[in-house]
Amino acid sequence: MIIDNSGIWANALYWLKLGSQDQATNFLWDFEFQVDTASVTAAQALEFDSFQAVDGYNYMMGTQCDYGNGFWDLWDESNSAWHATTIPCPKFAPGSWHHIQLYTQRLSGSPQYQFITLVVDGNSYALGQTYSAKNVGWNDVLGVQYQLDVNATGAEYQEWIDQSTLSIW
Repeated sequence: MIIDNSGIWANALYWLKLGSQDQATNFLWDFEFQVDTASVTAAQALEFDSFQAVDGYNYMMGTQCDYGNGFWDLWDESNSAWHATTIPCPKFAPGSWHHIQLYTQRLSGSPQYQFITLVVDGNSYALGQTYSAKNVGWNDVLGVQYQLDVNATGAEYQEWIDQSTLSIW
């Protein structure tokens, strides 16, 4: 899949819904991506999210490589806010495939989700962050999404996604 975006502070979101998978509480999202040369100067952030809606609650297990602050961010659904981690996220080398694995969990018995581990090009980082889901009234669904955020240049850049799998148990 190829993703393309341009425009000052624009973002482009591409998603894939995988149907209702309410029994799933553990997730391993594994994929490869690459960006073009223009991303070095045009990207504000590369966002990678898995999501699950159960009984109206949205568990948005979102991450982004924030080129603006140079760190990985995690999404706090109940407060609609990004929280920076201490995990560095330098700009990805264009024209090379990069490998991401994200381990997350929906906690049983409460509307919360946890970020367990992020693996970037073989480097593993413990996340250990828990956030609350938000009741948005959505139908039950599981999915993944990719978002390209453009900075103030408004310049176009592209991202390619390959071998994306979401394992659940």
